[in-house]
Amino acid sequence: MSDGTGRQAMAAQSGTSDNPKSSNQESSKKPKTLGKYLLVSATQTIVEFGSFTLLHVLSVPSAIANGVAIVLSASYNFLMNRNVTFKSSSNFGRSVALFMLLWVWNYLFGSIMLAWLPSAFGWNAVLVKFLTMACQFAWGYPLCKEVIFR
Repeated sequence: MSDGTGRQAMAAQSGTSDNPKSSNQESSKKPKTLGKYLLVSATQTIVEFGSFTLLHVLSVPSAIANGVAIVLSASYNFLMNRNVTFKSSSNFGRSVALFMLLWVWNYLFGSIMLAWLPSAFGWNAVLVKFLTMACQFAWGYPLCKEVIFR
């Protein structure tokens, strides 16, 4: 006579569960995690966009203003996402290294777009900065969730 322990052991090995509550709890975490990520991103946007715009108004070259803005916002973003959004206990050094790679990519992408789009198409640098930040948000969530803070 089976008491279900064999089925529970198999479920534990395969990562599945007969308990519908556990899958419901996982799926209910997703909207909360995305909501926290959105909140961190919104406040990060204020830090990054605000510091870039202020420096731009002060006639700091766009590439330098972009670098300062990204350093300020990236530091804030890393700490908040690691400790609040994803509550990561993963290897800190690994997370920092991967986040730095993302940061370098975001910096290069933003700087290239800020150098190219305003001169090629006459677009306003502040608009270009906003568009690059939207792109960074789109690839940032899955990378943070599935790779950096995993």
